[in-house]
Amino acid sequence: MNIKNILGNGMLLLATLACHAQSTVAKPLQPVAPGKAAAKSQPDGKIGAPVSVELISGGATSKNVTLPVQLQFKTDQPNTPLQVEYRSNDGLSLVTLGTATLISNQQGIVTDTPNVRATADGVYDLNVFVTVGDRTRAVSIPVTVGNAKPVKKASGKAMRTPQGEDLTIMPAQEKSQ
Repeated sequence: MNIKNILGNGMLLLATLACHAQSTVAKPLQPVAPGKAAAKSQPDGKIGAPVSVELISGGATSKNVTLPVQLQFKTDQPNTPLQVEYRSNDGLSLVTLGTATLISNQQGIVTDTPNVRATADGVYDLNVFVTVGDRTRAVSIPVTVGNAKPVKKASGKAMRTPQGEDLTIMPAQEKSQ
């Protein structure tokens, strides 16, 4: 073989590999039926923790007032330790500790009540990270302070990436000034 054939075959091989790589990355998203949970198909099992977080009470307050935010954690595993971390966005501060270790009861339920405070009217997020074993779930709990208008959740379209991850495509929103 001469050098031209070797280089030509090498270029052909590189072009073939590049096309294959592009076709595996550029797969279209698969729609998910509304109201149905999408199936997770990640081989390493690193999906979110098997726990739900619900606001029981304390979603609204006045500025400069400490608000107890009562949350309920539900899992299908009784007597399970949950590592919880609370983080707030700018404008909302945690009054209590930012972490907690909770143990679910026989029904898989446990509650916790972090306290928050804000110095200005607005809608803030209390971000809750719950770890069960080696899996974590993140949830944002809206906290309304003062006369702020709650933010409407825009409806989105549920999709699934080629890797099996859930994705919600949200419509663009015009920002009011």
